[in-house]
Amino acid sequence: MPQIRGNFPLPISNAFEGMGRIQLISGGMFYFPSGNYVVTLDANSIVQIYDPVETQWRTYFAGANNGESFASDGSNFRAINSVGTLAGATIAFTAGSGATNGIGSVATGVSLPVSGAQTANVAQVATLYPIVGGTVPAPTVTQGGSGFTVPPLIVIDPPPAGGVQASATCLISGGAIASVTMQNAGAGYTSPPVFWIIPQPTQYTGGLQGGTGPGAIPPPGIVHPNNAVPGNQNTASTGALLTSNALTGSGTLTGVGVINPGAGYITAQPTVAVSGAGAATVTITGVTLTAGVIALIRSQPRVQ
Repeated sequence: MPQIRGNFPLPISNAFEGMGRIQLISGGMFYFPSGNYVVTLDANSIVQIYDPVETQWRTYFAGANNGESFASDGSNFRAINSVGTLAGATIAFTAGSGATNGIGSVATGVSLPVSGAQTANVAQVATLYPIVGGTVPAPTVTQGGSGFTVPPLIVIDPPPAGGVQASATCLISGGAIASVTMQNAGAGYTSPPVFWIIPQPTQYTGGLQGGTGPGAIPPPGIVHPNNAVPGNQNTASTGALLTSNALTGSGTLTGVGVINPGAGYITAQPTVAVSGAGAATVTITGVTLTAGVIALIRSQPRVQ
C-alpha cells in the first residue's frame, strides 16, 4: 500500500524491545512502523487509520480488547489516547450568516478558537477549521430510466480538499428511479457536482451447483450518458437522468473540521467562540473527562 499521509517526521526506535508496552498521556500518539501487529488496547485508546478520501483520521478499532491484528504501512496507522481530546468528540453547530463561502479561516473570515481548562504540562490546544456554504441538494429526477431491478448506487463528485463529501441513495418504482435522498448534504462545494448512477445486479447464482445451471445475469438498468461512469455499456438517451440543482447554504457555517484534536481537557468540555459568521455557534460534547489520563497499549509484531 503506498504511503498516503506521509512518514512520521522523526525516526522511530524499536519500541517493541520493551515488551511492546507503550504508555500514552492525554492526546499522546504512536505511529506503528511497517509490519503486522497484534495490539491490545485499554478503554482510553484508539487505533486510527488515515482516510485519504475525506483527509482525516478515522477509528479503526477502539476500547478494551484481547488483541486485534492489522498490517501497518508505516504511515497511515496510529494509536492515540482519546482522554481529554476531540478524537472521540461530537461537534454540533448552527449555521449563522454573513460569512464568505470557502474552506478555512483565511478564505471564509470565520475563526473557531477552542478554549477550556486543561491539565498543566499536558495542554495541547485543539484547532478547528470552518467550512462555509457549498451544500448539495437532492438532484431532480429528470428521467427515471428503466430496467432497474434493485436501486442503483448514487456516487457524487468530491468537494475541494477539506470539504465534506456528499452522499445519497435512491428508490426505484417500476424499474425506474423514483426519488433520490441526500444522506449527507456535504459542505464546501464550489459548483454543483455530478450524480453518477451505477446499476447493481440482483443476486446471481453463478456457476453450476448441485446440477442446477447458472441463472441469467439480469440487465443492470439503463443510464443516461450524462450520469454514466466511463465504460458503462448500458446507456441511452432514455436512460436514468439526474439533474444537479444549485448549491445551498451560501454564507452560512456548513461544516467544522478538526486539524488537531488537542489534549488535556479533563476537567470540563472545551468551548468554541465563533467569530465572523453572525449567530453561528459550535458546541463540543463527548470529550472524555477523567483524571486517569494515561492510556496503555500493548503491541507486538505478529508472527505469520
